[in-house]
Amino acid sequence: MKTCARCKKEVEAWNERCGGCGFTLVLEPDEKRRAKFLRGPSLGAFLFTQGWTFGARLYFWFLISLIPVFGIAALVLGVIFGRRWSWKYGGWSDWEEFVNRMRMMDVIGVVWIGLLAVVYFYFRFT
Repeated sequence: MKTCARCKKEVEAWNERCGGCGFTLVLEPDEKRRAKFLRGPSLGAFLFTQGWTFGARLYFWFLISLIPVFGIAALVLGVIFGRRWSWKYGGWSDWEEFVNRMRMMDVIGVVWIGLLAVVYFYFRFT
């Protein structure tokens, strides 16, 4: 959390503007890179929702994703807000651990879809 210089309201770390007064916050280069990463969509949440939510330490969303109708909502919300929620609520010890886990979960999602495609084509054409 940061404090807005104009209205002194608490602002989330990844926001570039204050929600209270609209003042544009000055971000340091490292903070700007972090904010961009946190606002970005998560490929792993899109491709492997249940595994990603568990690996990102979003256990509530993991349970929600197991319910068929709500699983779609968990997928969409995980793609859009997953990184932010994981950083905020996941209890990560440092930024590097968090980034490495997010990248690993994205790779696992791609490998998972690739594996499913290989199995599908194997059984389809043999």
